[in-house]
Amino acid sequence: MIEYRCFRNGDPPRLADVWRSTDLGPCGFQPMTSAWLESSVFSKPYFDREGLIVAFDGDRTVGFAHAAFGPTADHSGIDTSIGTTMLVVVPPHDHHAAIGDGLLARCEAYLRQRGATTIMGGASQELGGFYLGLYGGSDLPGILDSSPGMKAVFQRAGYLEAARIAVMRRPLAGFRPPVGRSQLAIRRMTTVRAIDEPARRNWWEAATTTGIALRRYELRDEAEVLIASADFWDLRPQATAWGVQATGLLRVDVEGGRRRQGLASFLLAESLHDQAQEGVGLAEVHLSEVNEAAIKLFFKLGFEPTGHGTLYRKGESVSASNADNVTR
Repeated sequence: MIEYRCFRNGDPPRLADVWRSTDLGPCGFQPMTSAWLESSVFSKPYFDREGLIVAFDGDRTVGFAHAAFGPTADHSGIDTSIGTTMLVVVPPHDHHAAIGDGLLARCEAYLRQRGATTIMGGASQELGGFYLGLYGGSDLPGILDSSPGMKAVFQRAGYLEAARIAVMRRPLAGFRPPVGRSQLAIRRMTTVRAIDEPARRNWWEAATTTGIALRRYELRDEAEVLIASADFWDLRPQATAWGVQATGLLRVDVEGGRRRQGLASFLLAESLHDQAQEGVGLAEVHLSEVNEAAIKLFFKLGFEPTGHGTLYRKGESVSASNADNVTR
């Protein structure tokens, strides 16, 4: 008989064993350890043990699932109106499907008990805030196509597709920024600066990126006014398993009045070139597939799609505007 309970302090070694025994695809970090789970999950200030459900078959741990929330609009705290089950991890078992279904149902009950009126499936940068670098690569991509068993859990429970996320990569060996009239004009009028471990912009950013090596590139005009920025991180531990030094793009921002002037393309190219000069061999970015302008930009920079993920919603519980709030 399968039994379920919430997380206890002695569970990390059990959960690491479950993770190692489960095929999560090439973007699920292996071999998992308790230490990696501690740094990416249990040590987060918003971790709630009630939201991490563990399944047992006698003395054997046979799965776990983790439900959580994203930030408030001002990124100063947790918003419990929209919740998600980020992962449902079940190793091979005679009752694999039933275990996954039971875990997901208990995560949904936890989210509703905490006040969620919108129930999602999978994690994104703005929803969940755990497992960065352990599942998905440079960002949190919902549920990857390379995890078909996990996708099936949500589909059986009536979840619908809310967003598709493209995982795009580019080798950086020999990377050179494109040279053209517009790039030369931007170069004459601006300065690019690299800042290691920059001040985090808000509580949510501090909570989700503490413990990773963050580098921010800033583009400033002749008056030293910030006009664009791009945040990258040293993509560990996954890149260690890939056998290459890799960088992951978390966000790029251009001031509203300066958009559509080629500034993002210029800053990204300069940033990638700088990291290539330091020996970084691979860059990765995750993009919502509806963001056609961003996908076109990264294609021009030589990125190619290498995988896809899905962010799910439970039935009709989320409106289009709510879906926009939890995807990029």
